[in-house]
Amino acid sequence: MFDTLFDLPAHPLLIHAPIVLLPIAAIATVVLAVRPAWRARANWWMLGGLFLTLVLLFSAKESGEALIDAYDRANGEGAVDISEHQSLAETTFIMTVVWFIVFGVSTAFERVERIGSGALQSVANNVAARQALAVIAAVLGVLATIWLIRTGDAGAKSVWGPRMDILFPDR
Repeated sequence: MFDTLFDLPAHPLLIHAPIVLLPIAAIATVVLAVRPAWRARANWWMLGGLFLTLVLLFSAKESGEALIDAYDRANGEGAVDISEHQSLAETTFIMTVVWFIVFGVSTAFERVERIGSGALQSVANNVAARQALAVIAAVLGVLATIWLIRTGDAGAKSVWGPRMDILFPDR
Protein backbone atom coordinates (compact mmCIF):
# COMPACT_ATOMS: atom_id res chain seq x y z
CA MET A 1 0.00 0.00 0.00
CA PHE A 2 2.82 2.41 0.83
CA ASP A 3 5.39 1.12 -1.66
CA THR A 4 4.71 3.11 -4.83
CA LEU A 5 2.96 6.29 -5.88
CA PHE A 6 2.63 7.26 -9.55
CA ASP A 7 4.92 4.31 -10.41
CA LEU A 8 7.70 5.76 -8.25
CA PRO A 9 8.89 4.80 -4.78
CA ALA A 10 6.39 6.51 -2.46
CA HIS A 11 8.81 7.47 0.31
CA PRO A 12 10.69 10.28 -1.49
CA LEU A 13 7.33 11.75 -2.51
CA LEU A 14 5.50 11.36 0.81
CA ILE A 15 8.24 12.74 3.06
CA HIS A 16 7.86 16.27 1.73
CA ALA A 17 4.43 16.94 3.26
CA PRO A 18 5.49 16.30 6.88
CA ILE A 19 8.80 18.08 6.29
CA VAL A 20 6.82 21.22 5.47
CA LEU A 21 3.78 20.82 7.75
CA LEU A 22 5.40 19.62 10.99
CA PRO A 23 7.60 22.72 11.52
CA ILE A 24 4.66 24.98 10.60
CA ALA A 25 2.51 23.16 13.16
CA ALA A 26 5.28 23.53 15.75
CA ILE A 27 5.51 27.27 15.13
CA ALA A 28 1.72 27.57 15.40
CA THR A 29 1.76 25.61 18.66
CA VAL A 30 4.41 27.93 20.09
CA VAL A 31 2.38 30.97 19.01
CA LEU A 32 -0.76 29.54 20.65
CA ALA A 33 1.19 28.89 23.86
CA VAL A 34 2.45 32.48 23.89
CA ARG A 35 -0.95 33.97 22.93
CA PRO A 36 -3.58 32.15 25.04
CA ALA A 37 -6.36 34.43 23.80
CA TRP A 38 -5.91 33.04 20.27
CA ARG A 39 -6.39 29.44 21.38
CA ALA A 40 -10.18 29.72 21.57
CA ARG A 41 -10.40 30.44 17.85
CA ALA A 42 -7.50 28.40 16.53
CA ASN A 43 -7.21 25.26 18.65
CA TRP A 44 -9.61 23.05 16.68
CA TRP A 45 -8.10 24.10 13.35
CA MET A 46 -4.65 23.47 14.73
CA LEU A 47 -5.68 20.07 16.10
CA GLY A 48 -7.02 19.12 12.67
CA GLY A 49 -3.83 20.28 10.98
CA LEU A 50 -1.74 18.39 13.49
CA PHE A 51 -3.81 15.26 12.86
CA LEU A 52 -3.25 15.62 9.10
CA THR A 53 0.47 16.04 9.74
CA LEU A 54 0.45 12.91 11.89
CA VAL A 55 -1.30 10.90 9.16
CA LEU A 56 1.19 12.13 6.56
CA LEU A 57 4.11 11.36 8.88
CA PHE A 58 2.75 7.84 9.36
CA SER A 59 2.49 7.46 5.57
CA ALA A 60 6.08 8.63 5.15
CA LYS A 61 7.27 6.21 7.84
CA GLU A 62 5.40 3.24 6.36
CA SER A 63 6.54 4.07 2.83
CA GLY A 64 10.13 4.20 4.10
CA GLU A 65 9.77 0.71 5.52
CA ALA A 66 8.32 -0.49 2.20
CA LEU A 67 11.21 1.16 0.33
CA ILE A 68 13.92 -0.47 2.44
CA ASP A 69 12.19 -3.85 2.07
CA ALA A 70 12.19 -3.44 -1.73
CA TYR A 71 15.80 -2.20 -1.67
CA ASP A 72 16.89 -5.20 0.43
CA ARG A 73 15.10 -7.60 -1.95
CA ALA A 74 16.83 -6.03 -4.95
CA ASN A 75 20.31 -5.52 -3.48
CA GLY A 76 20.58 -7.95 -0.59
CA GLU A 77 19.78 -7.46 3.07
CA GLY A 78 21.74 -4.59 4.62
CA ALA A 79 22.98 -3.12 1.33
CA VAL A 80 22.41 0.28 2.90
CA ASP A 81 22.50 0.93 6.64
CA ILE A 82 19.54 3.06 7.64
CA SER A 83 19.32 1.93 11.26
CA GLU A 84 19.95 5.43 12.64
CA HIS A 85 17.40 6.89 10.22
CA GLN A 86 14.80 4.28 11.24
CA SER A 87 15.41 4.85 14.93
CA LEU A 88 15.09 8.62 14.61
CA ALA A 89 11.95 8.22 12.47
CA GLU A 90 10.32 6.06 15.16
CA THR A 91 11.18 8.61 17.83
CA THR A 92 9.87 11.47 15.68
CA PHE A 93 6.61 9.62 15.12
CA ILE A 94 6.14 8.80 18.82
CA MET A 95 6.93 12.40 19.80
CA THR A 96 4.39 13.65 17.30
CA VAL A 97 1.72 11.27 18.63
CA VAL A 98 2.37 12.49 22.19
CA TRP A 99 2.32 16.10 20.95
CA PHE A 100 -1.04 15.47 19.27
CA ILE A 101 -2.46 13.91 22.46
CA VAL A 102 -1.22 16.75 24.71
CA PHE A 103 -2.52 19.36 22.27
CA GLY A 104 -5.84 17.50 22.08
CA VAL A 105 -6.19 17.48 25.87
CA SER A 106 -5.30 21.16 25.96
CA THR A 107 -7.91 21.88 23.31
CA ALA A 108 -10.53 19.87 25.19
CA PHE A 109 -9.81 21.77 28.42
CA GLU A 110 -10.15 25.08 26.59
CA ARG A 111 -13.52 23.93 25.28
CA VAL A 112 -14.73 22.69 28.70
CA GLU A 113 -13.68 26.00 30.25
CA ARG A 114 -15.71 27.94 27.66
CA ILE A 115 -18.91 25.89 27.91
CA GLY A 116 -18.79 25.88 31.70
CA SER A 117 -19.97 22.37 32.52
CA GLY A 118 -18.73 18.85 32.91
CA ALA A 119 -16.71 16.72 35.26
CA LEU A 120 -13.43 18.34 34.21
CA GLN A 121 -14.63 21.86 34.95
CA SER A 122 -12.32 22.39 37.95
CA VAL A 123 -9.24 21.41 35.92
CA ALA A 124 -10.40 23.39 32.90
CA ASN A 125 -10.88 26.49 35.07
CA ASN A 126 -7.25 26.29 36.20
CA VAL A 127 -5.53 28.78 33.90
CA ALA A 128 -2.06 27.65 35.01
CA ALA A 129 -2.83 24.02 34.13
CA ARG A 130 -4.13 24.99 30.69
CA GLN A 131 -1.07 27.17 30.08
CA ALA A 132 1.25 24.37 31.24
CA LEU A 133 -0.36 21.98 28.75
CA ALA A 134 0.06 24.55 25.98
CA VAL A 135 3.74 25.01 26.86
CA ILE A 136 4.31 21.23 27.01
CA ALA A 137 2.66 20.90 23.58
CA ALA A 138 4.91 23.67 22.23
CA VAL A 139 8.04 21.99 23.60
CA LEU A 140 6.96 18.67 22.06
CA GLY A 141 6.38 20.42 18.73
CA VAL A 142 9.84 21.95 18.77
CA LEU A 143 11.43 18.62 19.77
CA ALA A 144 9.51 16.76 17.05
CA THR A 145 10.79 19.31 14.53
CA ILE A 146 14.38 18.83 15.69
CA TRP A 147 14.01 15.05 15.47
CA LEU A 148 12.43 15.36 12.03
CA ILE A 149 15.46 17.32 10.82
CA ARG A 150 17.80 14.76 12.37
CA THR A 151 15.80 11.95 10.74
CA GLY A 152 16.05 13.53 7.30
CA ASP A 153 19.76 14.21 7.74
CA ALA A 154 20.47 10.60 8.75
CA GLY A 155 18.39 9.28 5.86
CA ALA A 156 20.11 11.49 3.30
CA LYS A 157 23.55 10.59 4.64
CA SER A 158 22.81 6.86 4.57
CA VAL A 159 21.64 7.01 0.96
CA TRP A 160 23.82 9.74 -0.52
CA GLY A 161 26.87 9.70 1.76
CA PRO A 162 28.59 6.75 0.04
CA ARG A 163 27.96 8.31 -3.38
CA MET A 164 29.16 11.84 -2.66
CA ASP A 165 32.76 11.18 -3.69
CA ILE A 166 31.55 9.73 -6.98
CA LEU A 167 29.10 12.54 -7.66
CA PHE A 168 31.36 15.37 -6.50
CA PRO A 169 34.98 14.19 -6.74
CA ASP A 170 36.42 17.72 -6.42
CA ARG A 171 34.92 18.54 -3.05
